[in-house]
Amino acid sequence: DPSSLGMDEEEGDHGPRLPTRSTDEFRPFMRRLPEFKFWYTSFKALIISLVLTLFSIFDIPVFWPVLVIYFFTLFFLTMR
Repeated sequence: DPSSLGMDEEEGDHGPRLPTRSTDEFRPFMRRLPEFKFWYTSFKALIISLVLTLFSIFDIPVFWPVLVIYFFTLFFLTMR
């Protein structure tokens, strides 16, 4: 297409590039939390919470406005 001939040269500066020299440092993506550890911890928390719901000793009364204030406090602190 003749109309896109000039666009190929202009689009060369956009997007990520591959290293062109052997001296460029290779930096692989390293996760702070491995996937297995995430799923293991999540599953363990889920099982513990489900087991705790079976016993009435853990059914403590809570004043609901305290939970709302606690939720918004945690939300604003984590989103800050």
